This record gives sequence, structure tokens and C-alpha cells, in this order.
Amino acid sequence: MDGEGCVRWNKCAAIEVTNKHYGVLAQMQDRWGGRVRLKGEGVYVWTLYGRKALTYLSCIARYSIIKYPQIVALIGAARSRPDLRHRYIQELKRLKHVYSH
Repeated sequence: MDGEGCVRWNKCAAIEVTNKHYGVLAQMQDRWGGRVRLKGEGVYVWTLYGRKALTYLSCIARYSIIKYPQIVALIGAARSRPDLRHRYIQELKRLKHVYSH
């Protein structure tokens, strides 16, 4: 997830993991659900939405380094009241543009 994943909010929690190895993504699909599709020349993407995405992220969050703050913001957005959700979504957008070495 840290290297090839994307965490976002599209009316609900959503994640994507991109990889050239179909088998890796197929195993993730078998375990967590979602969908694997061909994105481009030899590149596949696994997508997961809603409650399934939150379950997956809750399980992997403690292993994440780069995406951890984004995961926390996304889970916060999903679990907050609609009037507070905007704050978490703004934080997620801000974090997507922060890179550390």
C-alpha cells in the first residue's frame, strides 16, 4: 500500500493498489474483495470501496509508514458525523501532497 497504493474519499472510503503482477492483486481481491482490472500496458489496479476498504485499512494501518496519516484521516472521515467529515477530507487532501524522505 505504501509504495503503490492510493487512499481517497469519493463519497465513501476508496483505495487503489497498482502493480504489474496480476497474481499479487488477485490474491488481495480473493482475501478482501474488490475488483482487479487492467489499467494499461501490463499494469493492473485493485480497487476497494466503502466498508471493505475501511476493514482492509484498519488491518494494515499499523504496518504503513508513508500512508499512515492518510489512512487515519480517511477512517476519521468515514466514522465522523457528516458535519465534521469535511475537516477530515481536507486533511486527507493536504496529506496527499506531503512527501517525506
